[in-house]
Amino acid sequence: MSPVLGLHAAILICKDLEAQIRFYTDQLGFPLTNRGPDWAMLKCGSQVLGLFAHGHHPEGDLSLEGAPKGLSHFEFSASDEDARRIEQALGELKDADGNLFHFVRPKT
Repeated sequence: MSPVLGLHAAILICKDLEAQIRFYTDQLGFPLTNRGPDWAMLKCGSQVLGLFAHGHHPEGDLSLEGAPKGLSHFEFSASDEDARRIEQALGELKDADGNLFHFVRPKT
């Protein structure tokens, strides 16, 4: 059985942050749960959809290999112990294509 408990969030880098926020809130009804000047977090069921403007997550920008938009990173849920073990074993938190991911510890 995998020590990863589930997908916590998918983070998108957006060409037009405000347009994306309007799309996901107005068209799909995702509630806006948190907001900063260059990012927004929306609730999607029990998961999170994060929307970032270019520059908010420089490593995520680099992972796009020059594309103006796309997936910045995935966030998976795992216990503290399992997340540390996986992070130590892998070193870099990238998949085979170089997509970034990291772990979020479940709130108790």
